[in-house]
Amino acid sequence: MFLQRPLYKDALHLFRFFCLILWLLLTVYITGLAGIAENYILSFAMMAGAFVGSATPVGGGVVAFPVLTFIKQIPAKEAAVFCLAMQSFGMSASSLAIFTHKLPVDKFLITWCVITSFLGYLLALFYIPNPFSSAGLKVFFSSFWLAFGAAIFLVRRKQTIRRTVALTRVNGWRLLSFIAICFAGGIVTSWIGNGIDVVFFCVLILMFSRTESVATPSAVIVMALISLLATVLNISAGNVNMQTLTYLSATIPVVIIFAPLGILFSVRHGDAFIRKLLLALVIIQYLFTAVAFFRQLDYLLLSMLVIALSFILLFAIGCIDKRKAV
Repeated sequence: MFLQRPLYKDALHLFRFFCLILWLLLTVYITGLAGIAENYILSFAMMAGAFVGSATPVGGGVVAFPVLTFIKQIPAKEAAVFCLAMQSFGMSASSLAIFTHKLPVDKFLITWCVITSFLGYLLALFYIPNPFSSAGLKVFFSSFWLAFGAAIFLVRRKQTIRRTVALTRVNGWRLLSFIAICFAGGIVTSWIGNGIDVVFFCVLILMFSRTESVATPSAVIVMALISLLATVLNISAGNVNMQTLTYLSATIPVVIIFAPLGILFSVRHGDAFIRKLLLALVIIQYLFTAVAFFRQLDYLLLSMLVIALSFILLFAIGCIDKRKAV
């Protein structure tokens, strides 16, 4: 019976099996079982983080990064390395779920985004250090995510777009705009361990008029590929330390189970559900940020500035002529 099934239908199960073997070897021979007990908060956080991060385009790093930087008090650079390593498991599992269930994605734009955003990641990793403090970085991106979620909700609440993917045709200036945006998203990803998925989703929605049910799995695949490439690069550069491996031992079994459930659940419930879930998530994380940091006027002003500039940027993307984006 098993041999009669096409091999791709079991790709996710095989991936989970090999991940669990790798996790067992990592836990027994390198990090030890005590690391799991010490990081149980991260394990529980990533149950929700993997599910919601895959159900929306924000990625599991949107939960892992603040947990590590504010609860565990580790440097933002180390948190970004862990987020990418963790997403290389969780988002890869989600991508295989997308593949086995034949969910529609935009392969053309995924290819261009992965190439250009990884170049941005490389540039930032070696030449563009994070200009923000951990707190400033959290305020910056919480404010951007809020503006992003609100913009998508407002733009799409009265629109009805067919859930199809045609070959995207881009002329020179449109392609250059797309490359520039994805390149910037790669730079952001080097700082916080995610971000290109949000940027790519935004471009698909506002510039190319894709539906949420197409844009979300496309963003998941982009984040999976960038996470894999970045993790290989971080391993070769010696950026993966023992603490990162300990965090991975506490999260690998969680993310490979919950991340695929998130993308399948959201796509099954449709575009309106994805919009509402995304808006709820960005509002909740912004409220937590506000309670933690807005007692300082500098952070409040930074948030207001980022929200204003983000709306201007998103409006500019949305105003790009869509007549040639099919």
